[in-house]
Amino acid sequence: MTSFVQNEDKLIASPQALKDLEKKDQARLLISSDSHGDYKILQSIIRQFGPDCDAFIFCGDGAGDIAKLLESARGDGDLAKAIPPVMAFVRGNCDPDLYPLSDAKYLKFPDYQTLNVNGQKILITHGHNAGVNFGLQNLAYSMQLQESKLAFYGHTHIARQDNFGEYKIVNPGSCSKPRGGQAAGFAIATLGKNFVDIAFIKIISSGGECKSFEVLKNPY
Repeated sequence: MTSFVQNEDKLIASPQALKDLEKKDQARLLISSDSHGDYKILQSIIRQFGPDCDAFIFCGDGAGDIAKLLESARGDGDLAKAIPPVMAFVRGNCDPDLYPLSDAKYLKFPDYQTLNVNGQKILITHGHNAGVNFGLQNLAYSMQLQESKLAFYGHTHIARQDNFGEYKIVNPGSCSKPRGGQAAGFAIATLGKNFVDIAFIKIISSGGECKSFEVLKNPY
């Protein structure tokens, strides 16, 4: 079960969970973004896919949903067990730096976050500060500075995967308000020592409730 305490690096994880993730030969990462207040969808994703993943990454614009997820898990044992042992999240352009919790504490949402997975350094950001609406050059430059070859971002609400030589940049799309004619969705990344596989997942919902999911070969 995840330790729901934010550490100095602004991750939700115990020291042991972070060590385990860094040493894993193969890890599964659940990546979502831009829930914009649609907590039901976010919770559905966690309940169904969280138990089989080693980390949950949220790329911004849904700070309130992340806070509600953690608050709800305190009184819901099944939800608590479904949340992966490592959580990483960042501030979107619609998010505050700090989000209040019921115990008079605050969740801190950084503009950038890094996560070490089986020896690989992952860069996480929302993307608005890097101008991703106009291209990925600034984000790719940030990856070089951070010595990261894999990055996740949000903001555009459009799922896509871009490869620049040995660099891979992934947007999971929006789980609530998709654009570009796409369906609402998220992604799962499988990281091995020598490979990164990205699966884009389409959300099939009705009446505001998530009914089922479908794996897409291509999100475009």
